[in-house]
Amino acid sequence: MTFRLIGAALSAAAFFSAPALAADFPSKPITIIVQYGAGGGTDNFVRALEQPLEDAFGVDVAIRNVNGGGGAVGMMQALAAKPDGYTVTIPNNAFYTLVGMGNVSFTVEDFDYLAALVVEPYVLTVRRSEDWSDLESFVAYSKDTPVKLGFSGVGSSTHIMTLAVAEATGLNVQFVPYGSGSEASAAALGGHIDGVVLSPSDVVSAIQGDEGLVPIASTGESSLLEGVTTFEEAGFDLTVQQWRGIAAPAGVSDEVVTAWQEALEKAVEDPAYLEAVANLGSEPMTLFGEELDAFVEDGKSIMLPLTEQVAAQQ
Repeated sequence: MTFRLIGAALSAAAFFSAPALAADFPSKPITIIVQYGAGGGTDNFVRALEQPLEDAFGVDVAIRNVNGGGGAVGMMQALAAKPDGYTVTIPNNAFYTLVGMGNVSFTVEDFDYLAALVVEPYVLTVRRSEDWSDLESFVAYSKDTPVKLGFSGVGSSTHIMTLAVAEATGLNVQFVPYGSGSEASAAALGGHIDGVVLSPSDVVSAIQGDEGLVPIASTGESSLLEGVTTFEEAGFDLTVQQWRGIAAPAGVSDEVVTAWQEALEKAVEDPAYLEAVANLGSEPMTLFGEELDAFVEDGKSIMLPLTEQVAAQQ
């Protein structure tokens, strides 16, 4: 009888412990793995979110930069953690491109997506030339003379979007990969290539001054690209944008997902965070739940086929 009572008590404790722990989330520091080096767009976004998130959760938030493999190393480290909400990483379009290139063993579905928080467009930015002045004349010029477009890394999201720009507009393109966005921009400024497809934050310094590069079309709006025509406005169906949010290893409990959502809803209202987001050329875009799931799936349906096309050519 005593054994049965103890066994029943242990079973009851086990039954109630998991929800109780989830209800107390978080009770210890949270780690955000940034899958790139310090100082980039993703790192700057997380740094802006750090303090507002600490205030909302009431615990410390530790940021850990894990560079390598175009983000793959950091993503793998995040997946190695328990799906308890205490270790997360930053989903973006690289989640699609790394999978599509066959460079990683995980899939898009191996993560639970807790939120999408910001979005920023890709922008086609070209060197100054008498041969073109806008998107229409740039496309027309390429019919006789292929234009050279640079981007950051083979198989990166900017590589895939350069391909998408060429397919959507009919640009005749020679693709030129570089190690970083700054290298690609410098090559365009030096006249070694004709333009780049990058994020606004990657080209903002290169478009300044009378001798700077000229943004001629973007996939969406950005505070750093005032007055720049979108591809959609120019008559092309090209609206894919880079996004950043929060993701965890798949298997996070509903209670922890709710806790993250409530904390993020508070954090993204912080004025300093919103100012930092604007300075990065990003736009706030807070998505949760089914709306977020549909957004992730939509990005997958667009980015994966393009990436697989690139992978097949390697």
